[in-house]
Amino acid sequence: MSGRDRNLTLLLVGCGGLSLLSLACLGAAGVVWTLGGGPDPVTEPASPDPFAPVAPVEEPPLPLEPPETDPAAAVARMRQRYRPGPYVAVEGMLPDGRMRHRRLGGAWRQGRTVDNPWVVAGAELRPGAAPSTSDGAAPSLRSTDAGELTVLAGVPAQLAVSAGAGPGPDGPVQGLLIAFHGYDGHFFLPATVDTELGHVRVAGVEDAAVHFGLDAPLRPDGSAIGPDPFRVTMYVAAVDLAGRVSPYVQRALAVMPVGEGDVEVTLSMTQTTDLDLYVVDPSGVVVYYANGDSFSGARLDLDANAACSGNMGVNAEHVFWPAGRAPAGTYTVRVAHYESCLGGAPVDYRVTVRNCGETVVLSGRFDGDGDNTTCDRSPGSDRSWCQDVVEFEVTPCEPARVL
Repeated sequence: MSGRDRNLTLLLVGCGGLSLLSLACLGAAGVVWTLGGGPDPVTEPASPDPFAPVAPVEEPPLPLEPPETDPAAAVARMRQRYRPGPYVAVEGMLPDGRMRHRRLGGAWRQGRTVDNPWVVAGAELRPGAAPSTSDGAAPSLRSTDAGELTVLAGVPAQLAVSAGAGPGPDGPVQGLLIAFHGYDGHFFLPATVDTELGHVRVAGVEDAAVHFGLDAPLRPDGSAIGPDPFRVTMYVAAVDLAGRVSPYVQRALAVMPVGEGDVEVTLSMTQTTDLDLYVVDPSGVVVYYANGDSFSGARLDLDANAACSGNMGVNAEHVFWPAGRAPAGTYTVRVAHYESCLGGAPVDYRVTVRNCGETVVLSGRFDGDGDNTTCDRSPGSDRSWCQDVVEFEVTPCEPARVL
């Protein structure tokens, strides 16, 4: 294991934004002058007073296109720029969210009347504390997840739950109640709703994945999180048609303050094991645990479960290029299974790519013992120790739109 320098560096860096500019085509009118004949010449106007003040000429501002109004068209264009590997699934593509100066946009932020940095896909943020658990008969809710979950700002996370109906004709579950300890307001997530990361259905006893995230690394009082991880408890309950509330499921979250930039790639895993994130920039430089600082500006500032002994339980890795530093061109993301800390048991992973405000989420799986071979080139059809996750295009980010 020599040479694997896996120190955790926690940074807070400001992020830029994305603006869509249009190019206007201007037509030129042709003017033809003729010699001889025609009307009498026009008398030249008198010369202006050379001492008269001259009014300044103000250039009109460039028109900006409105934000994307057709999400389907925006996603279709994204699919041309993001090419997933053969063994991964695309969980979702979220068009530019930073045009609204938010890291997660669209349905993630609907119905917000409270200032709260947390977002839940498809849910409405309501003022006030979440309703208390009902006495007596009520629906049920359980979670198959356990342990502390690492959360990074701007990166969708998920919690698996299973709801059971309450008694009587009003027993079916109408939705979930979600709150984050210390933060204002609570979320209501309908039992069946389409979100930007798929269809959520929690009625009856069906399993569901609640997708949530954090816009910015902020504490409940609005101060920045850092330099150490900030721990917060997430509460989830089911509510039936009669308004009866189940006991709340609790999940411990660790918010990691990491660097922000125009391009960010995050690896997260469902269990504590040693998976490694590799990002290849347009010049061919590979950013990974042995090359965490690239001359192009890339930083690997979060590394998890190194050799099953370092940073255990973090379960996330993060590479970013600060604002204005990400080179244009084609990037490649791979995930390697360095060593199993689970005795060869399967582990699911997710990769989130943020590119000038766009967000793409992909998922894959490994099993077996792993392999410590460096994954600095495509593994091809061998998916056991390294997998190609996605290839995507980066163009220089436009300045943030002021709305």
